[in-house]
Amino acid sequence: MYLAEVKLFAVVKNQFLYKLKAHLSIFSSLLIIQVVGMLLSMNGSGSMGTSSDGYSLNISYYTGDIIIIFTMIWSFISAIIITTKAYRNDDFVFVANRFSSNLSNICFLVFASIIGGVTAMLSGILLKVVMYFILDDGNVMGTIISFQELLLGMIVSTFYVLLVASLGYLVGVLVQISKWFSVLLPAVFFGYLFLSINKNEEAPIILETVKFFVKETSLLFFVLKVIVTASILFYGSIILANKMEVRQ
Repeated sequence: MYLAEVKLFAVVKNQFLYKLKAHLSIFSSLLIIQVVGMLLSMNGSGSMGTSSDGYSLNISYYTGDIIIIFTMIWSFISAIIITTKAYRNDDFVFVANRFSSNLSNICFLVFASIIGGVTAMLSGILLKVVMYFILDDGNVMGTIISFQELLLGMIVSTFYVLLVASLGYLVGVLVQISKWFSVLLPAVFFGYLFLSINKNEEAPIILETVKFFVKETSLLFFVLKVIVTASILFYGSIILANKMEVRQ
């Protein structure tokens, strides 16, 4: 049993390192999408203004929210992409099985989520620095962020990206099992949104799910929520993937 565990660890490690080198294009796309997010954020994430006799005051806020959202979308799409047949066939370079393949994919997604979360937070800070120097239509007030706040932002961003990646991986596995899911899942999602709008509701299931994570004020409980949820999604993906044919 001990030798088998060591062998599994070695296989997963080799697959993971191979995928880091083979899937560099995924990280290139991360850079592009974060640059696009920065450009879109230059219009400001929010604004407010007031005016009186002889003067007017306009205040614009610049945050990295759009960059983080774009990074989450990137993680969702990337997780789906690595489940496709072209990417799965790369695993046949090694003597491996579906379990080791899925474990290496999960390790890759965890690593990618860390990179995505950290760079998204840093991109938000870079955006503020850029806007500080290019804005010349009034006074610019910069916000000083402490190292603790920076670290907290990186951790939260990373876990949000990981949560979305785990959902994307499950969706990708479902689509590989049956192409009907590529039609069924979007139809159910958008159909539910459409029905909710017609009933003047705010998609309660989706809204409550988002609140379950977003409204959490404790970092510890937030991290536990994400870890448990992502683990369930990844576990479900592994179970479903094991039912697929070898070259499916």
